[in-house]
Amino acid sequence: MKLILTDYIASLKEDRELDSLVQDLLREYDFEIVYGPHKGQRQYGVDIYAVGKDPEDSKRKVFLVTVKQGNFDRKNWQGSIQALEPSLREIVTVFVRNNLAPEHRDLPIKIIVAHNGINDPAVQQNWVSFTEQFPAIQFSIWQLETIVHMVYEKMMNENVLSDQRKILFRKIIVYLFNPDYDLSDYKVLLDDIIGDLAPKETEKKNNLKSLRKINLLLTIVVSYCERENDTRLALKACEITILRVWKFINENEELIDQDYFGQFIQVLIVRKNVTLLYLSKVLPVCEIKDGFSKNCGDSVNYTLVTYEHLGLIALSGLEFLQMADLYSNQNDELVNILKDYAYQCANGVINLFNNNRVIFNPRADNQVIEINLALLLLFLTGKRNDIRTLLIEYNNQIAHGKIFLNIAPHYYNNIDEIFDLDVNYKKRDQFQYGSSSLITTLTEWSAVINDSGVYKAYLILKEKVFTDCDLTLWYPDRTTESLLYTSCALPKSGYCLSNIVFPEDFEEFKILTLTDHVFNCEEHDFLFLKHRLWSIGLIASRHYRTYVFPHYWRQLIENVCTVSIEAPADTELTTK
Repeated sequence: MKLILTDYIASLKEDRELDSLVQDLLREYDFEIVYGPHKGQRQYGVDIYAVGKDPEDSKRKVFLVTVKQGNFDRKNWQGSIQALEPSLREIVTVFVRNNLAPEHRDLPIKIIVAHNGINDPAVQQNWVSFTEQFPAIQFSIWQLETIVHMVYEKMMNENVLSDQRKILFRKIIVYLFNPDYDLSDYKVLLDDIIGDLAPKETEKKNNLKSLRKINLLLTIVVSYCERENDTRLALKACEITILRVWKFINENEELIDQDYFGQFIQVLIVRKNVTLLYLSKVLPVCEIKDGFSKNCGDSVNYTLVTYEHLGLIALSGLEFLQMADLYSNQNDELVNILKDYAYQCANGVINLFNNNRVIFNPRADNQVIEINLALLLLFLTGKRNDIRTLLIEYNNQIAHGKIFLNIAPHYYNNIDEIFDLDVNYKKRDQFQYGSSSLITTLTEWSAVINDSGVYKAYLILKEKVFTDCDLTLWYPDRTTESLLYTSCALPKSGYCLSNIVFPEDFEEFKILTLTDHVFNCEEHDFLFLKHRLWSIGLIASRHYRTYVFPHYWRQLIENVCTVSIEAPADTELTTK
């Protein structure tokens, strides 16, 4: 375990990685963090300002920590503009004199250099010479081995990681080289740790420590995924963590305060950083003709790969909009950056569609999940015309696939049978697809963009091409929320309408759809929607293959009829 920690900590960057770890470490020692790392703000050499009992002598002190990446050597001492010696001098001569809080001025001061390398003996004399100039202040160096030992003792102790859990975690690290690894061991580990959280106000301190350790485990898993050049697997690990931590929040709503929510936000931040790395690699591929066909030996694999990346890109954009919503009225600059990321994702989705035409012949009915994610992102970024174009193209290509090759979305999503149908043309020629929720959903999107022409095209598709196909649509119920975060919520919960018949008149169709939305929308009471964290439901849908709730697109239908929608205003999907 120490080898894993050493490898991980040594790889950390100074900004937002090593400094965040040191900050969490101080919290484990029950230090009060007066302020932590603030990018872009002048801090006079101090990265972390904390107050607490020094573990060495149990005396209450002010800890002023400066964090540096790499070895403590001559280059880091005086060899650059960010060198240690001028930073330390600035701490002593400026920060200590002017920036200490009045209530801390009588406390002993300890300045710490925290770095994730080794101490070079050649700079030892410089260090001693400097510290002797300020006898009233204590100095200490936390090198890589020091930090590893402290993290192991305080954040990986037996209360959180028993010997059995450590064995399980080592197993996870070993398996991360396999891109097909399902992270099942990681799920078991998280469930085990979260299962030990006590839903009591008196246990808040210990619960927060356990949540911080979960975040540490996630960042270690992510770092190893990145070394294997597999950000896709890292994103999945983030999804698992987000959903399981939210499950704890959902089940203990009465205990959750800003501190708990802050730990959840930290997981979202890890996810955001991984997402940016993933997008930097995948968005250029979207611009290449048949870019996702590489290493795909057949059309089915090509389709599966393309849909997976469509879902990941679209969900990334939606999550950026979600974070922009969370930070609205707090940080306008950050909000604009997040929205710009979302628009880049939307453009990436359009490029993916344009350059990978195989996507217009979905092979599995549940690929409507990815289609919904893409259409939601395009709608929220103002690209309604693009949605219309996509709906028409889906209509045309699905019709051609069914008429000429009897290829259509497999309702039961049986991958083995989908492959068999692709190569066994005799079986495919006689195959009855039976039902479709994908066609139902695409038809309803015509109401979202308020286009009667698109609606008419889908009526013709059903009447002329899918004559014997049963149109269905799945709805969640009150039991769905308890299953959503750890498994596919259907068919164990919710209900499925079948034999759906759409009226000939478009306006009548919109009224019927809105009326159904008013009276069949159990999900507006789900905790993540009540707290405007609508992306959580979409993460769960993509990860565990639960169909996207109709609420997500039906609430976007413009209500110009007499239907009264009385759902709470704070459940609306919005980018503000």
